Parts: sequence; structure tokens; C-alpha cells
Amino acid sequence: MKAIGIAAPMTGSGKTTVAISMLSVLRNSVGVKIGPDYIDTGILSSVSGNRAWNMDRWIQGSSYKRILQRLAGKYEYAVVEGVMGLYDSGFKVQVSTMYYFKKLGIPYVLVIDVSKLADSAYYIAKSFITPLTLGVVLNRYSSQRHLEMVASVFEKHKVKIIGAIPADPEVEIEERHLGLKTGLELKNLRKIGEKVSRHIDISFVDSIQEVYHDERGNEENKRGGTSKKIWVAYDKAFSFYYSDSLEALERMGEVHYFSPLKGEVPEEPDLIYIGGGYPEIYSAELSSKKSLLNFIRDYALSGGKIIAECGGLMYLEKDMEMEGKVYEMSGVFQGRVRMGKRPVIGYTELYVTRDSLLFRRGEIARGHEFHYSTIEDPGRKSMKNITGKGIDGYDGRIEGNVLGSYSHFSLSRYSKRLERMLSE
Repeated sequence: MKAIGIAAPMTGSGKTTVAISMLSVLRNSVGVKIGPDYIDTGILSSVSGNRAWNMDRWIQGSSYKRILQRLAGKYEYAVVEGVMGLYDSGFKVQVSTMYYFKKLGIPYVLVIDVSKLADSAYYIAKSFITPLTLGVVLNRYSSQRHLEMVASVFEKHKVKIIGAIPADPEVEIEERHLGLKTGLELKNLRKIGEKVSRHIDISFVDSIQEVYHDERGNEENKRGGTSKKIWVAYDKAFSFYYSDSLEALERMGEVHYFSPLKGEVPEEPDLIYIGGGYPEIYSAELSSKKSLLNFIRDYALSGGKIIAECGGLMYLEKDMEMEGKVYEMSGVFQGRVRMGKRPVIGYTELYVTRDSLLFRRGEIARGHEFHYSTIEDPGRKSMKNITGKGIDGYDGRIEGNVLGSYSHFSLSRYSKRLERMLSE
């Protein structure tokens, strides 16, 4: 398998647009997103048709190093989209795109937004060109004359121009308050990718060396599951999942999917997993599905096992207040959800104070939170934030065998206890 990195000097330069253009033309390809972003992975997956993966050393631990090896057994190409600007980290451990590219030897394409630049585009790009750079893509040029002005300086300094994309509103990916819209909501992603790909010379991939494939990297995939039934909420309201979490669940049992927006009720579940998403946008629809809400509440009260992250946590609370209206949720917990004006975004580190489905008292858990909502819930919490906000400095709301958190976790990293509980 060949890995192709996509990087930029700053966020908003067009990394995702270039990534989907490559996925749209490279046969048997898979998308990989550096960092904790689950929106971009959904977009990459929608274009490639294959499950996209996150690569994040904070959330996954050292297992991030094995992801490309594991994918190499199934795909010919991996398009690895970076996070923010190439060198940006801003955290107590190094999590920049360049850290991963250097650590794993991933060559990359540098995307430059030239919309407000001419000769200066090269001098900005110069600081981001390294021995791993395959070439540059000049994005959002306004005219042929503009392109010639920009390109001439790169050509003078013998920097390979892989592509040049004209400014075009039709290839801009729609955004909302938490960033880009999800892959489930955007129906024209592949058309955007194909249109952009006409402006990129993809022949550069011929010179890329293949990633060494070690069969041992796929050991986790080969372990067989059990007869346990695991139900995962998945629709426009709940679609934020890490692929290594879903893969961990597939090792534990039979994974099925249900749509809370449609009111689909899981059949004889041994575990229900409700990930993040945009339940606030669909609060009225979710509230109207009384049979499912009652089932979730009764299942929890009877000792059923539920893991809920961020949007899933909001769904488990008593109600949600949106624009002056209150919508009933499942009521597993007794808190109220309200929407704030500022986002809470960042990595989390939590000290575990009580046992739960995933963690034991005294452990340290690492995750990521990304939300606008706040929750008023005085109920029992199982974790205290060292880093991050959670629910007023605490996270991991527990009730019986239910764990709800603002933090998203890698279930693969923290699955041993859950696996034992499911096998009992």
C-alpha cells in the first residue's frame, strides 16, 4: 500500500477537498485522518466507500503506529489528511501533522490557498517544504493570469506543482457551527472530488514507495467475535465514531446498527453504543420516538449495558432545551441539556474515581471533547477532569451499567474490561 499525506500551512487551505479528490480517483483507497476529527473521517469514507480511520497518539496510545500496517493488507492507497497547519500542535505532547509524517515516513502534498497571494505564496510554502514533500497544489486561484504569477515563482525554485485548482463555490464543502457538515448529510462529495481531480496530476503516486506490510499488524482483525449482540446508533444525529472503536466491538460480538431518528429499537442487545453527533439539530424528531426512548430507559434500569459519548450522553439525559422549547430525551440520567454560545474543543485527561464499564478507579483515561452544549446533572460521575471541561470539571456519568461522557474514547485502547464483562 502507498500512503499519501495531505498537509497545509494553515487550516482552511483545502486539505479535505484535495483528499477527497484523490480518494475519488485512486482505486481501492482508504482515508486516514490525523487527529481526533470524526467529521472529516465521515467525509473521507463517503467518497472512498471504505471505513476511514483516525490516527491519534493521545487517544490511541502507541497503537496508532500500527494502523497503516493493518490497512496495507486490504488497500492499495491510503490518503492521510493532516490536522490544522503542518507544524501546529498546541498541546503538552507533540500531535502535529509533521510529527506523524516524520515518525511514519509519510510523503505529503502541500496545499496552498493562493486566493490572496501572488509571489508570496512560494515564500509561505518554502517553510513547509521538506524532504518528504511530493509537491504542491495551488488552491483557489482566481484567473489564468493569477495562476501564472503564482506558479512562476514555484517553477523558478524547482518546486513541483502537482495541481492547480481554480476558485469555485461548487467545490466548497458546506460548514456549520461545529465545522464541516457530515458525510451522511452531504450528497455531492464524490462529484466534488471528481471535479477537483481534473486539476491534479495524479501520476506522482507512481514514485511513492509502498508501506511495509507486516502480517502481525492484522492480528487484532483475525480474532473471532462472540454471539453477543452489540447495537450501535448510526444516522444523521449520531455518526461520530472512531473506526478502531467499531473494530474493537466487532471483535467482541455481532455489531448491528439502528437509527434513533427512525425510532428503530435494538433487538435483544447485550450492549448499546451511542456515539456523538448532532442530536441538538434533530431534538424534536428524537423526542417524538417514544417507543425507543422508553426502551432505552427500561433497558438501562434493568441493568443493560450502554456506552454513550457526547451526543449520546445528551440523548441519555432527561431533556434538552432548544430555543426556548424543552424536548424529552430518554431519561436514563436526570439532567437537562442546554446549548452554549462557545465551543468546548480539546483533548481530555481524566482521573477515574469510580469503576465503570470501561475504567477502574485510579486509572487515567485519555480522550477528546467537542461540543457546544452544557449539562446540568448532579448525578454520580466516575471521572475528574485533569485536562478538559466535561460536566463542570467532571465526566463519566454513571447509573447501573451505563456510562455517559462528553469525552470520546478509543474503545480499542480501553476494551479489555468491557470485553470481560460481555463474556460473563
